[in-house]
Amino acid sequence: MPLFLNRRMFLKAAVAVPLLGPVQSSQRRISPLGLQLYTVRSEMEKNFEATLARVAAIGYKEVEFAGYFGRSPRDVQKILSTNGLKGVSSHVGYGTLGDQWQGIVDAAHVMGHQYLVVPSIDGAARAQADIWHRASERFNRAGELCRAAGITFAYHNHQFEFAGMATRKRPYEIMLELTDPSLVSMQMDLGWITAAGQDPAAFFRRYPGRFSSVHVKDLKAVPRPDEPAVQTDVGQGIINWKRLLADCWSAGIRHYFVEHDAPASPFDSIETSFRYVNGLRLSEAAR
Repeated sequence: MPLFLNRRMFLKAAVAVPLLGPVQSSQRRISPLGLQLYTVRSEMEKNFEATLARVAAIGYKEVEFAGYFGRSPRDVQKILSTNGLKGVSSHVGYGTLGDQWQGIVDAAHVMGHQYLVVPSIDGAARAQADIWHRASERFNRAGELCRAAGITFAYHNHQFEFAGMATRKRPYEIMLELTDPSLVSMQMDLGWITAAGQDPAAFFRRYPGRFSSVHVKDLKAVPRPDEPAVQTDVGQGIINWKRLLADCWSAGIRHYFVEHDAPASPFDSIETSFRYVNGLRLSEAAR
């Protein structure tokens, strides 16, 4: 047998042998998959420890908090560790970005949070003049304290941040342009931005590196402007998740939190969503 192949023989062999390496490397699964615990808040209130144990048993590896239900940071961290969960992130109210903020950052550091996320700005605050400019300034200041503690500050969207005339900048764009990328990240809610009629991938391209995590939330339909959005379990609605999650991966996002704001049966909902997302295999071709 010759010790080498000539060029013709090599090309023939290359055609005959499947290129398993590149094919395998282009197939990706969303892992670790996380859960926004707001989805199971009613169960958390009944039995905090048992709920986290069930979340872990379903297969979730990361969680994002929306309240600690009276538990201390050290107690919560112990429960997470027992169940093999990571408390990657927590939502905190916009109103805490004042005198309370340093204490919240300190507690988050004990919890091991990597992110603190403001989930919304309430309607009364949104009615104030120049709210988006002033909110951006507050976010920058909050981000400075977070960075000193090794935590990333972020903001989570709903639909209202995309409202506005075509001739002027919308609130979401104002925040992206006025906040310091080194201090403020964005958590994109894929359900709400879809409900607003926007393309998430367009924002990933326009503002590269600004998005650290996403909420994986599905809709039964894209609502009209005067209608509320109706949510459903992930994979049961109208969003093309194989394409959209591939866009998220390509944009560098590594934290994915399943969420349903009002499920009829919280545990059934998070299990259905987990099975769907966990079963997806993403590739560049999906985009």
